Amino acid sequence: LAAKTSAPITVTLPDGKQVPAESWKTTPYQIAAGISKGLADNVVIAKVNKVLWDLDRPLEEDCTLELLKFEDKEGEQVFWHSSAHVLGEALERLYGGCLCYGPPIEGGFYYDMHVDQGGVSAVDHPSIEGLMRNIVKERQPFERLELPKEDLLRMFQYNPFKVRILQEKVQTPTTTVYRCGPLIDLCRGPHVRHTGKVKALHVTKNSSA
Repeated sequence: LAAKTSAPITVTLPDGKQVPAESWKTTPYQIAAGISKGLADNVVIAKVNKVLWDLDRPLEEDCTLELLKFEDKEGEQVFWHSSAHVLGEALERLYGGCLCYGPPIEGGFYYDMHVDQGGVSAVDHPSIEGLMRNIVKERQPFERLELPKEDLLRMFQYNPFKVRILQEKVQTPTTTVYRCGPLIDLCRGPHVRHTGKVKALHVTKNSSA
């Protein structure tokens, strides 16, 4: 971003109001905070020119801006997706397994993980949930990174599931990962600003194949 040249842009809100901003500097969160602190505290994700957008990702050009809350369907899906990353970090730290997919689902989320030995049972739920709550308390920022595919193939060489996704699904020279705490995961995003936004969570069940 430091290499980008900032210029004045205009941001149009759903009610037609236009807000002056600077490209590569002004973020959706800053615009939300300029409207009201309550809005900034409650917004989950932004939508820029009809595309979901991280709240702390700078705007790039003249655009329309929507600020979505949990009550909005897309806001709810982003919230559950970010919650899945919190679960993924906890699982990776507790079990050292290979993470696969961690999508949002209706009313919640899950994460697939492969472990060579042992597994997860109901007696493990409290320890998983406890670590997840600690991750939430740490308010780890979700950081979006765009990296070369070849670098990511080397980074994820320990995880055959991520390598397969890169080889079969990524057809571009670069793609995005998101980092929160020690977890770096292949992901298109977007996400909530930080793990502290996940106010409530509960591990309800596990299964094995």
